[in-house]
Amino acid sequence: MKKEDFSNWDEERYKELNAYFRVNINKLLESDPYLKDILAEKGSLQLEDLVDRMSIKDQQLWQEFLELDRIKLHKDMQDHLEGKGTPYSPRNGFGKTSLDDQEEETW
Repeated sequence: MKKEDFSNWDEERYKELNAYFRVNINKLLESDPYLKDILAEKGSLQLEDLVDRMSIKDQQLWQEFLELDRIKLHKDMQDHLEGKGTPYSPRNGFGKTSLDDQEEETW
């Protein structure tokens, strides 16, 4: 089994990309006629539909974000198993139970 490399974790970059896509995805949903048509017809979207409508640059950033998200999940699960970090809850996942005034919640 291949040993995973989780040394590339960059929390600041993760938060930056998370905030970027939070805004960018909302803009796409509000402005893209193709996505609006799919939503009207089916009532929902597949993630693939959304990513396909992103620019090539944004698709590359999305891949970077997904890799960071995968590392974050691994770290959160490892911390949970070791009894460190924020405990898992069915409602909030590994997220905080409440937000600090200074900190913005990630998606």
